[in-house]
Amino acid sequence: MSILWIGWELFINLLEEGMFCYLLTKTLGYKKDKVVRLYLGFFLLIIFTTILNVAVQHTNIVILLLLLADIVFSTFCFTSNHSSRFFWGCSASVIGILSNTVVFSMVSFFTNYDLNTLTVPSTIRIQMTLIYLVVCSVFYFTIIELSSKKAILLPRVLQIVLFILLSLGIVASDMLIGLSISIPGNQITSKLGFIGVVYLSVLLGCIFLFEALGDYYHKNTALTMQLREASLLENHLENIQVSMKTLRQWKHDYHHHTQAMQMLLENQQYNELNTYLAQFNSDFTNLTSMVSTGNPTLDAILSSKILIAKSHGITVEQTIFLPEKPSIPQTDLCIVLGNLLDNAIEACNKPNQQQLPYINITIKIHKGMLYFKVVNSSNGIYLFDNKKLISTKKHPEHGYGFHNINKIVENYGGFFNYEPENNSFAATIMIPFQREEEEK
Repeated sequence: MSILWIGWELFINLLEEGMFCYLLTKTLGYKKDKVVRLYLGFFLLIIFTTILNVAVQHTNIVILLLLLADIVFSTFCFTSNHSSRFFWGCSASVIGILSNTVVFSMVSFFTNYDLNTLTVPSTIRIQMTLIYLVVCSVFYFTIIELSSKKAILLPRVLQIVLFILLSLGIVASDMLIGLSISIPGNQITSKLGFIGVVYLSVLLGCIFLFEALGDYYHKNTALTMQLREASLLENHLENIQVSMKTLRQWKHDYHHHTQAMQMLLENQQYNELNTYLAQFNSDFTNLTSMVSTGNPTLDAILSSKILIAKSHGITVEQTIFLPEKPSIPQTDLCIVLGNLLDNAIEACNKPNQQQLPYINITIKIHKGMLYFKVVNSSNGIYLFDNKKLISTKKHPEHGYGFHNINKIVENYGGFFNYEPENNSFAATIMIPFQREEEEK
């Protein structure tokens, strides 16, 4: 075998083992301080695989040695428990066998080519190898999507379209191989073979591009949520500073308040005293409206929204009891609570209500579930789309609140219930509760 074909085998092994390593990083994870070990193990795995494919002719021996090498690589270069590392270490061999089976079956179906001649360097072998990589990539990225605990990186419709295009591309490639074999003439065969190689290379590149775009989209979404969380915490800090300033002023003026009330009492000016006490109590209530649950994000979102509601003259009552920190990411808490309270404040500010605006907030652990309930006053006007409740906001950029809430709740295996009534609206969210240490 020439140097060029050895280089080709090295390149193919680089792509295949790269997909395997990418799968392990997504499913097992690795320590950043051990990244040198990871790169070294990846390099040795590629060299070892290339030597086996070039030097060893017995297929069963090659499969067995590659299986052992993959298990050693996953065991020493990645984290997680031993059983998980062993399981995912075996995945490369399983995917390789499945991909070979798919490729050989399709070639046998669409062509009359002798599969035993694929060991000889040729254009047909290059095409077959690229088809094998395309099938491998489909298996790898499908497993990554299914095993991920997070949201799907690519939208579902885009995944279906990509799968259809890949299937059509693989079938077209096999038919092109059959056409190049059946047509006599070395020049035509070479041109068809070159077209097939370019086509498969572009197809394989598109797969990697789609996965990369999905990964970047996911990271961008996470960064957006982090920025929103940082903004909430900043607002929470500002609210605390305002409250502390008000507290110092209240403490400084406390003696004057008691003197004024004492004077009104001695002069039997009871109406003025009641008015004074009402104003005094209102100032004290606003001062103590800061929420403290032990969860900074929850405190930030609740405190800021309660202050906004009270600034609009909305009466807010809250019952919050969270004995332990839940494992739900803070960004998801921001989305759920932020949208629930925004919708409640918006509803309370609408005209034609038959009662004074109010919001009742309940957050607790109920029957092993994280329980959220927000009840607010309403004018009884709602909009529905296919029996689904939607926002009544006029601007087109709004209206995704309920959709975002429902998506997060369903992602954690919970459920939601909305009760639109003539004078009130109730939103109930229940998500399976899991302690943070259990999640780890």
